Amino acid sequence: MTQIHQEIDVSRDIKAIDFREEITKLKSPRRPHDIVHVDDSVIRAVLCEGDGKWYVHDYDEFFLHYSGEVVIESDESRIELTAGTGVLVPAGVKHRTNCHKPAVFLVFRHRKTACVVV
Repeated sequence: MTQIHQEIDVSRDIKAIDFREEITKLKSPRRPHDIVHVDDSVIRAVLCEGDGKWYVHDYDEFFLHYSGEVVIESDESRIELTAGTGVLVPAGVKHRTNCHKPAVFLVFRHRKTACVVV
């Protein structure tokens, strides 16, 4: 009987992602670090300090708390992220992130999301 040997493409296997390790790669406030791509989406880590600029995007975004005190604002709402909480920002909604002390959040968004400062 003949055995067939196939090489395993490790990029097609499951992969553990250590968010703690990825967070250490953040070097500068508001300079996102891409952690992983999932189809047409990306998960990014962001180091937040101070008040952010107001933005509008052409795709939905989801912000997930990681550490520190993070506030997401829109024209209508102000939501404080705490451990285990997140905020969905629909496409077209003006918003910003504020962190008065260094904090980290994760952003789930479409790879082609354009940021428009308003």
